[in-house]
Amino acid sequence: MSSIAFVLGNGESRKGIDINDLKDRGTVFACNGVYRTHQPHFLVAVDPKMLFEIAESDYMLHNKVYSNYNAQYAKNDKILNHCNWFKPSLGWSSGPTALRMALDHGFKEIYILGFDYQGHKADGKNQGFRFNNIFKDTRNYKKSNEQATFHGNWLNQTKRCVQDFPDVQFHRVTGSAGFKPKDLQGKFTKGNIDHPSTEEFIAKFNLHIKK
Repeated sequence: MSSIAFVLGNGESRKGIDINDLKDRGTVFACNGVYRTHQPHFLVAVDPKMLFEIAESDYMLHNKVYSNYNAQYAKNDKILNHCNWFKPSLGWSSGPTALRMALDHGFKEIYILGFDYQGHKADGKNQGFRFNNIFKDTRNYKKSNEQATFHGNWLNQTKRCVQDFPDVQFHRVTGSAGFKPKDLQGKFTKGNIDHPSTEEFIAKFNLHIKK
């Protein structure tokens, strides 16, 4: 098995990157709606709405799904019998939980994709940012014209992973916007994270982009 892990959030910066190509090059940890289109090596879904959706399919009968136990699941036999539980629960969002899972598996080089930490700037003055997610406008996700999800928790949880594992090299692929949160740069880290562009990432792994 490759020593490289790919951890996927669902920010639109990773659109077009084929998860199956990544599976040929390392171990893929992904979250939530990814199950609709692909089968990562590990799927994390800590939002009850998403876990119930996944349970309606046969996905967890044949693939590894991880979540935090919730009393809401007590009467769902499929979830009780086929979901894997985090012990203890971190109480984190799905993406950073997937990142921590990759770290707990001992990976020393991790590529982070789709962790965008910002929405799309809306048209007009003082309109804020709009929801940024590959699965927007679909079941259990916000509409594309809704306010962007607050990213502070994701960012703080990612930063904690980077700080707690100084011997791990993190590569956060930035996408076309090139956004680099200050909390994941310089003095806020151990110097163990960089921010390659999507183009650099594609070239390094010789990937083909889906249109």
